[in-house]
Amino acid sequence: MSLKVLTAEQLTTESQLCDRWFLVEVTAEHCAPCRALEQLLTLLEPSLDSRCSIVQVRSEASPEWVTAHQIRTVPMLLVYHRGHEIAREHNNLSMSGIRHFLRDHLPFPSEPQINTFLREGKFDQLRSVLELMTDEESRTPEVQRARSWLSLRDLELDGAESNLRDAFFDWASAGEWVAALAALEAAVDHSDGLRGLSIALADLIPDRKLVAQWRRKSL
Repeated sequence: MSLKVLTAEQLTTESQLCDRWFLVEVTAEHCAPCRALEQLLTLLEPSLDSRCSIVQVRSEASPEWVTAHQIRTVPMLLVYHRGHEIAREHNNLSMSGIRHFLRDHLPFPSEPQINTFLREGKFDQLRSVLELMTDEESRTPEVQRARSWLSLRDLELDGAESNLRDAFFDWASAGEWVAALAALEAAVDHSDGLRGLSIALADLIPDRKLVAQWRRKSL
């Protein structure tokens, strides 16, 4: 997936006609750091709030605009709204740096929607986002749960254990947590292997109150 490319005139017109926010990468054709940043932005794009769009403006296609905005280096990130530049960043262009930049300048959440990736089965995108997170960002329960989710999906199982895991993920992917726990409840007393797997799978459920109720009832 490639980012939408606009001229500076198109960016100004689009941003004046709507209440959307734009994260703009000012880029250049033969710029290796620009291509690296584009890859990060492509990973970030699906997790952004629908009120924000990521686009590119190529500096060589809009030289007067680049000069007027005093853009002396690329890549450059701009937050654009209603035809005006709100903020810019060109130093910390790591994934965490971009998220901090957006958190400071967008009027709505800009964090990657980890649970959305899980629910929609976008596991490759989820892996890429998790790999780029700092140790501090990885300490949140949501991120730790996502890592455990991927680990259990990748675990080599067969027979009843494989069937149990697959049934759980079918329900969980649809957000049907009660049905997912019901599938685990039926397996708890069958064997130590199924009991341990059931407990590990239950820990993936974000509704901790629901999980606590299940533990009191089933364990």
